[in-house]
Amino acid sequence: MAKNRLPLLVLMLLPLQMLSAGCAHNSQPSVPQSVQPAQRPPLPKEGRQPPTPSICLPTCSAGLTLERENWRGSLMKGVPPAPPVSGTPTRPSPNN
Repeated sequence: MAKNRLPLLVLMLLPLQMLSAGCAHNSQPSVPQSVQPAQRPPLPKEGRQPPTPSICLPTCSAGLTLERENWRGSLMKGVPPAPPVSGTPTRPSPNN
């Protein structure tokens, strides 16, 4: 019976030995490589925003930005919940 348990014991100890051997190795810390930032080509003329016309005042742009923020805030809040129903429910009279 002891002979039958020996291969099982070896199979159980083998993964433990492999794990401990892997942890015993002192690995050198890897130095991160320096990476150059991505080179982006300039936008073509069609993709550029046109300059602001001279008739536009800075206050108009600021007002539009404020309105957009208000609209966005109202969209983020969602629909307000319905008010609670007041009173007790009643059955309609059979005469009506």
